[in-house]
Amino acid sequence: MTTDVAVNGSTWRPKLTPGDRRQLCRALAAGEVTRAQLARRYGVSRAYITQFARMYAAEIDQIKARLEDEFAGLWVADKAARIAAHQADYEMALDSPRADHHEWIKTRTQVLHAVAEELGQLPPRTQVNVAAVTHIIEGVDLSALT
Repeated sequence: MTTDVAVNGSTWRPKLTPGDRRQLCRALAAGEVTRAQLARRYGVSRAYITQFARMYAAEIDQIKARLEDEFAGLWVADKAARIAAHQADYEMALDSPRADHHEWIKTRTQVLHAVAEELGQLPPRTQVNVAAVTHIIEGVDLSALT
């Protein structure tokens, strides 16, 4: 939820955070709360809520179609969106004036690795657990062995 900020004796409300935007989209998709209640909750006008609903209509409709999915409306929960974000990062690192610097090369390599992992093109990482083993031999009289 956004909070009021005092600046030079007056208050203003910053933009909705990404989390607030998602919650507002989910609330509009569910339709359980009125727009007036949402306006009060987020400290905006009802007209803003109506404008928001128009601007994010496609996203709200997608959430409405999958309302039972708690991850509906999260771009990061979509594989294609995650890969697109990786691609944007890669292109930004490639377009850097110092793209040949070892840190930018390392960054691009990490991005490519993350994409390959996302697509399942890398073998799964395995973990080896080593545990102590105690062998017990039954039916042997150890005192008779000496």
